[in-house]
Amino acid sequence: MMKIEQLVEKYNDFYVPTFAVRVNRQDLVRELFLTVTSAEVDLQEKAAGRFTFTVANAFDWELRAFISTRNDEQLNLIEFFAFGSEVEISMGYGDVGKLPVLLRGIITEISTSFNAGGTPELTVSGFDKLHLLTVGKQSRNWQDRRDSDAARDLVQPIGLKTNITPTSPVKQRIDKGQETPLAFLQKLADRNDFIFFIQDDTFHFVPKKEDTEEADIELLWGGGLLSFSPEANLAAQIGSVEVRGVSAERGEVITGRAAAGEERGDSPRTTSGSEQVRKLPTDSSITIRASVRTQEEADRLAQAILEGQTRDYIKGNGESIGIPEIRLNRNIQLLGLGQPFSTVYCIRSAKHSISSSGYKTTWTAEKGEAPEPEGSRRSRR
Repeated sequence: MMKIEQLVEKYNDFYVPTFAVRVNRQDLVRELFLTVTSAEVDLQEKAAGRFTFTVANAFDWELRAFISTRNDEQLNLIEFFAFGSEVEISMGYGDVGKLPVLLRGIITEISTSFNAGGTPELTVSGFDKLHLLTVGKQSRNWQDRRDSDAARDLVQPIGLKTNITPTSPVKQRIDKGQETPLAFLQKLADRNDFIFFIQDDTFHFVPKKEDTEEADIELLWGGGLLSFSPEANLAAQIGSVEVRGVSAERGEVITGRAAAGEERGDSPRTTSGSEQVRKLPTDSSITIRASVRTQEEADRLAQAILEGQTRDYIKGNGESIGIPEIRLNRNIQLLGLGQPFSTVYCIRSAKHSISSSGYKTTWTAEKGEAPEPEGSRRSRR
């Protein structure tokens, strides 16, 4: 775990934040001498990561064009920032050559504004390679394969390394309808309680990290953590799940079940959202029909739905000084907030932004369980 003291030492007390934006492997600031006033990387699970950067003072009033001049040669920036051009954005502190890469992607959007009395700026945006999976809606099926095998096949065309955790069970048939590869990946992830994202040129299709696991980063309120706004909400919680389908072998109805207290990583010292909602004087169960063909498929889907809802129990929006290590599916230990909020959360989104105001990271995190009050006891299954 990276403690706040270690982060302070690693980044020289977070002094002199810096960044690099490279387009087609050329550094916009140090090679093309452009004025990049801000850059942002927005990382989301089960979606394409997005980037945006702004270039100022590049409009030539005589030529009426966005121009960069290098070695007496003029470069037309509209042509240079062509759609599909490769972009790499790094942020951190100190030596530019050692900055961690937060995102590699392609340009999909260019915008500007011509206003009276002002110099136009260029804003360039785009996505990582998951954006390529939003094109095309061909039907497809797999026989006697796992959902993780289908996920691997879907991302193979975009040329990334893969870190894919095998799912269970092996399914007799997996059907993909007229939907984009990215939309179907989202379905595969949801029914296994998995997430997916790109990091370090690798496509990750993995289980959601448990907030009961060891933290990767430690932040102290007033010592790196600028703000945190948590909220515990029972509105979306469920006490039990039934999934009903039809057996592929005999055509009989099969029912998968999952109930409060059966979540992965459930601890005797905590109370999950599903267990809290079962204390209410109302029916908190749900029943759904799904295209499951075996008992194992039905049970696994019921468990995935229960665990997915449980993680919505405690959510929080945080802001910290810029820390490149704050990434998707990593655990963050927050200190100095008192009980029950000084605990471990799992990062679900992270936005890194740098401008004249400095380098900051904003993020969302969630936790599926709340600590039990001192002296309380609860029975376990």
